[in-house]
Amino acid sequence: MWKEHESIMNRKHILQIALVSLLGAASIHPAFASGTSAGRMPKPSNSKEADKLDREKYGLGQKIYDGKVKVMASGDAAVQMDKLKVLQGRLPAKVAKKKDLVSFAGKLTTEQLEALEYFVQQRFPVK
Repeated sequence: MWKEHESIMNRKHILQIALVSLLGAASIHPAFASGTSAGRMPKPSNSKEADKLDREKYGLGQKIYDGKVKVMASGDAAVQMDKLKVLQGRLPAKVAKKKDLVSFAGKLTTEQLEALEYFVQQRFPVK
């Protein structure tokens, strides 16, 4: 009986040592990390990747798309109409029924039109 009790105690002791060892090894791992994380997004060297990361332009385009930005500029309506028709055609049928991008013709600045184009291209990629 005593041997059986001693065997159980020995197993518990081995499990405790193993657990402490694993916890110790796990706590050392972060010490080998490569520094702190950056507070901003990295600037990629590849221009294709840079387009993916243009959050400012995407945000402006989304606000225009959602109607959260007043569009009252006096742009070239004919040029904008052509571009907006192309963008309208990129929208999925379900979305195109609810959204009329062509109505923005002549009301957008160049920057706003580019942002809207960028948003639509990123939000509704051609498959």
